[in-house]
Amino acid sequence: MSPTPAKRSAGRPRTPVLSAEQIVDAAFALARTAGPDGFTMAALARSLSVHPPALYHYFGGKADVVRAMRGRVAELLDVSGFDTPETTLSDAVLRWAHSYRSAFATHPAAIALLATTAIDGQERSVANYESITRRFVAEGWPVGGAVDAIVALESFIIGSALDTLAPADIMSPGTAAPLAPNFSRAEALRSVKAAAQGVQPADRSFDLGLAALVGGLPAALAAAVEAERV
Repeated sequence: MSPTPAKRSAGRPRTPVLSAEQIVDAAFALARTAGPDGFTMAALARSLSVHPPALYHYFGGKADVVRAMRGRVAELLDVSGFDTPETTLSDAVLRWAHSYRSAFATHPAAIALLATTAIDGQERSVANYESITRRFVAEGWPVGGAVDAIVALESFIIGSALDTLAPADIMSPGTAAPLAPNFSRAEALRSVKAAAQGVQPADRSFDLGLAALVGGLPAALAAAVEAERV
């Protein structure tokens, strides 16, 4: 005689079908497969095998989901150096930039979505920017120029994060090499040196560009201060 199956209790299931974290996980996956244009609440619901109204129990709409995605990335950014007087501004920027690039490299498909969406209301992102801005101003940057400096750095970091999606040989001239002997030799040596260092060519470019930007901050600061006097 087979056992009698347990009856399902009436009412709502004790374990929710969805959670905010699960929806955000699915949102990152959807960004990877559908891209920014295909990122809709309907598509997100389909990816979770639920009806769209189920999502609105947790989020007010697409903007709220993207805000939560941004918050998760913001949690991965290391801004601690900006609040530590013993850490130089240069070292704080380097630490933040490397963590920023690594965070986006973890969620590369979300770059276009997050980089083109306002930070409006995302508390962790805003708190990060507050720490960075406060330190820049403490270092002498004019209040009106601090965000310019931050965005300039971010533009490079985000672009470098996109480079992590590219194949290692993206700069190879291929069959057109005979037309550009200098470039071809330079690119070949770049690849050889990257391999010898155990890194990707894009990593070498990121380190070079970041060093140049950080090294140029004092001159940029002097120019910003002078502009304020005019």
